[in-house]
Amino acid sequence: MELPNVKQAPETERRTATMAERRNRAYAPRMAPEQRREQLLDAVLRVIVEQGVHKVSIDTVAKEADVSRPVVYGLFDDSDQLLRASLDREETAALAQMAEVVPLAAAGDPVAATSESLEYFLAAVQAAPDRWRAIFLIADASTPTFRGRLERGRQAFIAALATFVRESCPPERLPTLDVELTARTLYALFWEAGRLVLADPEAFPPQRIRAYADTLIPALPAFHDRKTP
Repeated sequence: MELPNVKQAPETERRTATMAERRNRAYAPRMAPEQRREQLLDAVLRVIVEQGVHKVSIDTVAKEADVSRPVVYGLFDDSDQLLRASLDREETAALAQMAEVVPLAAAGDPVAATSESLEYFLAAVQAAPDRWRAIFLIADASTPTFRGRLERGRQAFIAALATFVRESCPPERLPTLDVELTARTLYALFWEAGRLVLADPEAFPPQRIRAYADTLIPALPAFHDRKTP
């Protein structure tokens, strides 16, 4: 009559261990709601960078943040809300960084201003590598919703560059200058440089990119043979 008890003991131990694990995971270190929210959004960003946007879920984020599912559900209803919140945060931060690096015509020398702005942009990318890795990944994503979010920021940056080109170009050249294509050329330089400095920093350090930009930018029609005041 004791044999059933012997057989049940290992199963009882497994159930007890599982319940203990669940109890331990359910009580993550206490944090203020806003602090916990930022921790979870940081985890979302890491999941995007390391596994891809399609891997963002309550389970993967909980595991990445080392908390239980109830902790995540305490702040977010589902994985869609979690992903949207992460994208909102990173989009806002990226747009703020980009706004700070737009060159200004008032600087006097547009060539130097553009090269310095490129250098500032690369520094911003390196200061928040996960944010920009995620942005570059989303740019290549097949989901229109994600690309649409990125497109708004891209168009705003191109528009700011177009304003800079228009204000920096000598008035006599404006009638024959393609301002939009010049702005898009500068944008392509910034964008690809940002990719390279993250993807292969040893082969493409900021110094190498800046040196190349110093030869490329003066050759653009908007700046070619321009005399610095």
